[in-house]
Amino acid sequence: MNKPLRVTVVPILYAALAIFLPGCGRPASTTFVAAPPGPADLGPATGLSTPPPAAVVFDLKYRAQTGGADDIPYNAFYGYGGSDAETRTDPFLQHVRKQASSLYYVCNFALTGRKWAAVEYHHRQACALYFDLNADGKLSENERILPTRKTDQGVEFITPDFMQPVEGGGQTLCRVLLRVNFYPGNSEPNCMWSPAALLEGAATLNGRPARFLLYASTPGGGFDQYGHASYSLLQGDQFKTLPGGYVRRDTLSSLIASEGQFYNLTLQGRYSNGLPARVLLAKDTSLTGALAVKLVGSNALQATFSSLDLRGATDRTIFLRVGASKGGVTLPDGVYVLDNGLISYGASNPQDWEVSFTGGPWADVKAGQVIEQALGRPTLKVRAFNERDRYSSNRAESASFKQGTQIYLEPRIVGQANEVFGRFRQSAAARGQKTDRPPRISITGPDGKQLLSKVMEYG
Repeated sequence: MNKPLRVTVVPILYAALAIFLPGCGRPASTTFVAAPPGPADLGPATGLSTPPPAAVVFDLKYRAQTGGADDIPYNAFYGYGGSDAETRTDPFLQHVRKQASSLYYVCNFALTGRKWAAVEYHHRQACALYFDLNADGKLSENERILPTRKTDQGVEFITPDFMQPVEGGGQTLCRVLLRVNFYPGNSEPNCMWSPAALLEGAATLNGRPARFLLYASTPGGGFDQYGHASYSLLQGDQFKTLPGGYVRRDTLSSLIASEGQFYNLTLQGRYSNGLPARVLLAKDTSLTGALAVKLVGSNALQATFSSLDLRGATDRTIFLRVGASKGGVTLPDGVYVLDNGLISYGASNPQDWEVSFTGGPWADVKAGQVIEQALGRPTLKVRAFNERDRYSSNRAESASFKQGTQIYLEPRIVGQANEVFGRFRQSAAARGQKTDRPPRISITGPDGKQLLSKVMEYG
């Protein structure tokens, strides 16, 4: 029962709602309590300077989830594994055990000083979350948190705000959510973390109202990490996006694209609680070129990319996602890495097949030129490791092993530019649907006799 989770990526009124559910100890009413609102005024900010005349300024405000109808959820959940031995010696959990029984321990490595929390549950009903808000290793009265809202298969807990240390020094205001579900056939809960606050600002962009939403990188992570945090830029009709609805997010980048225009994005200033104060958008004035991605094979292919994620090869703050294109995509002059993408292709119809790739090559986009980058001509490459080192970050591949060693084989389908191809899918009879077509791998001995034949599994 006391095992950690194991995973193998409008003003809000402070109110309580009691619902009759079988729960905690004996059948009783379960109390749902709204999380307290976040600070309405973040106070003065430091590090601000006069923005360039043409820059658009989004002054950021803190928007915390409380369990209300106007929450903007992340819809992204994280699970972390932890050591059973740690749960026995963690000082906070030792205090919790003196107050409660029937506990499930939950780990979150990102939460400095409060790595472990505990969920109290009875009869497949989560009753309380024990969370070390002040990270002192002791259990305070306000650190027993009641459920905030019900889900289809459990409940969600939303913590009050707390100060979280950040990489490089300092602290930042933080709030997290824990979803606790009980799935059929499982006596213990499934627990997943999510950030529970974002930053938002409003401005006028190209004569239209715009909103900028800035999301934390992880539950406990910062808002200002390029390549890790994310953002949404909503304009026009998107400005009215309702809470709970789908809001597209992109990776936070110093260069962004919106409605055919590139902008330089700058985070400026900081509040006393560590949160960034404003976002500046200025039109990028760089000269542009074009990047065309071509897929080659043993026969002639027509191809278009459905999506393409680029990152700066020299400027490590650039992370761009570009959409579908039959020809080249316009980009500011610079060197980019084709990080990953999705390509549609076929002999006569470019929509017959679809393949994903990661780890693509560099492309040097030059002003006024179309740079063509060819991918494809896939070959099978296999790396072999000692099975005991399978999950080690320092594992070393080898071509020979001592007799009796258990070997883990890692097959990869690699293209001519060292890109790694992932999922192959073929258009099905039903319009708009695609079916997985995983490759089959066969291993033969020196005499040509087949030793093993197996479908290459995805994931």
